[in-house]
Amino acid sequence: MLVFLGFLGLFAVSLADPTPDPWGVYGEVCMANTPGVYDPADSQTVPWYTVNLDEDPKTRWALVARSRAQGILDTLETVHQFIGEHGLLGEMGELLWQILLNSMDDAVFHLPEPYRSEILGFADAANIPVSKLVLLNLFYEISKGCTSIVAEDPNGKIYHARNQDFGTFFIWNTTLETWQQTIALKNILINVNYIRGGKTVYKGVTFAGHMGVLTGMKPHAFTISTNSRAGKSWDNLAAWFAGQANERIELIWADRQVLEVANSFDEAIDYLSTVPLFASGYFIVGGRKSGEGAIITRGPNGTDHIERIDTSKPDGWYVLETNYDWDKVEFYLDSRIGPGNDCMKRLTRANVGLEGLYQVLSSKPNLNKATVYTSVMQVDDLAFQSFIRDCPNPCWFV
Repeated sequence: MLVFLGFLGLFAVSLADPTPDPWGVYGEVCMANTPGVYDPADSQTVPWYTVNLDEDPKTRWALVARSRAQGILDTLETVHQFIGEHGLLGEMGELLWQILLNSMDDAVFHLPEPYRSEILGFADAANIPVSKLVLLNLFYEISKGCTSIVAEDPNGKIYHARNQDFGTFFIWNTTLETWQQTIALKNILINVNYIRGGKTVYKGVTFAGHMGVLTGMKPHAFTISTNSRAGKSWDNLAAWFAGQANERIELIWADRQVLEVANSFDEAIDYLSTVPLFASGYFIVGGRKSGEGAIITRGPNGTDHIERIDTSKPDGWYVLETNYDWDKVEFYLDSRIGPGNDCMKRLTRANVGLEGLYQVLSSKPNLNKATVYTSVMQVDDLAFQSFIRDCPNPCWFV
């Protein structure tokens, strides 16, 4: 009901506003080339943790588990409230919630290593039921949204940036005027430095309790982010819940796995183009050299399309992905591709960099009420910055 009333208010404002933009005050606002938008110091609010890959998987996440346990429970409670007895389905919803958690108790034994041991150890250290932690790890297969950009500057240097949107429709907070799950996720957002032999192997951004990586960088090799793609995944997940052995992997675990096994942009493209997945998705990959930027449009069983940076084409100096295929028209209530492209063109190739891409991702509606964080990366400068985001009113709700 609150979402419906919000729609009515938005349309009323749009109809009354005389500006050419039909969305009125909710229309696109490009911040490209705007001074003062980007401040690297703001990234310090996202905490860093070190995960030692030489350590036992059951204990390597103990510090994160103990320090972020309550935040994880708060995040999962937003899902419970949405599904359970106080949510859309009432008592039937509460029954569904309990069935869902019971299925997670069985599912943990089908997880591949090291993720199974990491989840079991994390749950023990955080004193959180294993079923809830498994649900947190599977949830990204079902609900998420994003904007990812890889861009090349005039000297052939590659930059990668992304907005992570998550929480739409999961409890509207009428006081703070944003999604309750989005708020909760900001409280468990962490940067992770993965080390082996005392040296950094790769870096990642994730939510505490997620064993995978949402945004990552392998120094002097490649960067990666993942966006959701519409497509049926329930059949694959149902078969997995039933104990049918398969080699499929979750999107967030594929991200972490490629950071483990690939050592170059080309190796990352090869792995991400072929790894069997539970769900469809978009892998956005950046490299070190001119032309090393790509969007891989994936189905569970293979690759449907790869779009690459091609500076011989007009505006071919960047690739931009939200949550729609290369040949599809985006849903008019979720129009982010057009505004994103408009803002990139206003930025121009000459201004590509950490600051420029951050400005674009600070532009509405690519910045919206569901945006949890922005990350900007450069693989050879070892720049890896994450920023918790808020979208001031008026701001689109998805």
